[in-house]
Amino acid sequence: MTSRLTLDDVERARRAIAPYLPPTPLRRSFALRSSGEAYLKLECWQPTGSFKVRGATSVLAGLRPEEQRRGVVAASAGNHALGVAFAAQALGGRAAATLFVPESAPAAKVDKLRAFPVTVRQAGATYDDAFALAMAHVEQTGAAYVHAFDDPGTAAGQGTVGLEILDELPGLGAILVPVGGGGLITGVAAAVKSRAPHVQIVAVQPQASPALPESLRQGRPLLEYPARPTLADGLAGGIGHLVFAHRDLIDDVVLVSEAEIEDAIVALLAEDQVVAEASGAVGVAALRSGRWRGDGRPVAAIVTGGNIDARVLGRLLSARA
Repeated sequence: MTSRLTLDDVERARRAIAPYLPPTPLRRSFALRSSGEAYLKLECWQPTGSFKVRGATSVLAGLRPEEQRRGVVAASAGNHALGVAFAAQALGGRAAATLFVPESAPAAKVDKLRAFPVTVRQAGATYDDAFALAMAHVEQTGAAYVHAFDDPGTAAGQGTVGLEILDELPGLGAILVPVGGGGLITGVAAAVKSRAPHVQIVAVQPQASPALPESLRQGRPLLEYPARPTLADGLAGGIGHLVFAHRDLIDDVVLVSEAEIEDAIVALLAEDQVVAEASGAVGVAALRSGRWRGDGRPVAAIVTGGNIDARVLGRLLSARA
């Protein structure tokens, strides 16, 4: 049985990452002005362009010396790998990092990843393929695997986002959280519900990959999910055991269409001057489309990443010019 994440776990993670990652901005949104008092938590302004750096730094900061000597391994569609690369560098190179990235990963993320002193292995068509290759490497080398979402240390680091939002908005009514594997919403829900149980935790996924609501419907975590093509590639696929074990902390699940995601990306850039990747824009899409409506209290949408391919952004802007 999966153990429960606690507020103390997230507070410890906050202390661990504080020397390396200052809080990100929380800013009132013009693109969401029709949704009342709505804010953007700008995780897209992290040094790697994504919230994933929080969980990776939390895990690497807690490695024992013998684990550091064996090195670390991760599999990722891009953002988690960037987080591990940043953490390995920030911690002084104490642990060599080998990172497996699927061939489908956006070029913007892979190019940025190669700027770090890490070993990048781009192989496999999907995240699941990259994960299998990473686990084989772990078996061969004894390196520590840094999971992108289904690990308490990762989720605790990611949950520090929720604490920062509460620090600035104690009267908050809801937080909209993009969900892929579910580490972020697990950490945010565990921390926020402990400190402010009245705050609603709203999960948002693309319609092309409704792994969370399907898992809830079937009563089991769908660890793999045959997602349809989606611009929100970072949210495609199955969820983890950890988020399913914390499903009671999630108040609502919302699905958004590809058109609504594209609208949110363009609106964030045009009205808030915020560059967001599709996976990071789904919370904004849920609010702009009216698929989720609050109760009049302030709401916050976590913009989880900004690593969008320039060609994709150019296409979206041209289509609306």
